[in-house]
Amino acid sequence: MKLIEGQLIHRRYRLDSRLAQGGMGEVWKGYDIQLGRPVAIKALRSDATNAEAKLRRLRAEAHNSANLAHPNIAALFEYYEHDGIGFLIMEYVPSKSLADLFHDKGAMDPTELLPILIQTARGLFIAHSHGVIHRDVKPANIMVSDTGEVKITDFGVSYSTGQGQITQDGMVVGTAQYISPEQAQGKQATPQSDIYSLGVVAYEGLSGHRPFTGATPVDIAAAHVNNPVPPLPDSVDVQLREFIMSMLAKDPLDRPKDALVVSRTLARIERRLLDQQTEMADQTMVTSGMRVPRRVMSTPRIVLETPVSRLGGNKQ
Repeated sequence: MKLIEGQLIHRRYRLDSRLAQGGMGEVWKGYDIQLGRPVAIKALRSDATNAEAKLRRLRAEAHNSANLAHPNIAALFEYYEHDGIGFLIMEYVPSKSLADLFHDKGAMDPTELLPILIQTARGLFIAHSHGVIHRDVKPANIMVSDTGEVKITDFGVSYSTGQGQITQDGMVVGTAQYISPEQAQGKQATPQSDIYSLGVVAYEGLSGHRPFTGATPVDIAAAHVNNPVPPLPDSVDVQLREFIMSMLAKDPLDRPKDALVVSRTLARIERRLLDQQTEMADQTMVTSGMRVPRRVMSTPRIVLETPVSRLGGNKQ
């Protein structure tokens, strides 16, 4: 079954334009004609090699995403199969990815990056609370709207503690540039694995480059396992530097306890940095001779109402 523009899927979803195509399948921007809203449609290609195994993976993605209702996770609306093809109907997120922002901006100001990391950590905490490990946290899977709202997407290689084994023992799952050391060694991913990957994202956003590079994905993955993480620039706030480095600890036990700790810690750092910026702006206005808005304090006028008889008034 070949998918074409204008085709109606499941008597409800119209295929409008193909957004991406790869070995797993293809992703379309579609339209839900019943509810009158755009949707994203992920479909398994009928000519995909090893289609049955990939269909099992698509079913697992649907299962893992089904109960993850949270503002920072792209919602799954429906899953169904037809003629051996699986279809995921998902929330359409018309936003740039964090990878796009990194490409456009390079290193970002911490007060601009931190809200994105905080929201991502919140979404991951919800996923982890449902026993779901994303296993592929990276900038391309973090969508950021123009108003700064974050949506985590693509649970295609996620793992759930309640699902049967799909990948083989020792199989490496993830993206080499952001993979945790334990994943790179073929070990089972945990919530701390996603925290490590988010730490790599944070490192890249603050420094303008990833901590490890290499000629091949295998070389990069090996560096995550064996090489110490290069220090972040001294220009980055020391507390923020230290916390990001804790997220990048080789031993998962040395990383933050959970993603909620990550979001709360980063939120405290963000508030402190914003307060510092406000104080510096006020000091700059004073030293440059600019007028600082004067606070006007007024004393309320009290009117005492005294009976006329006490003031010698005439009685009527």
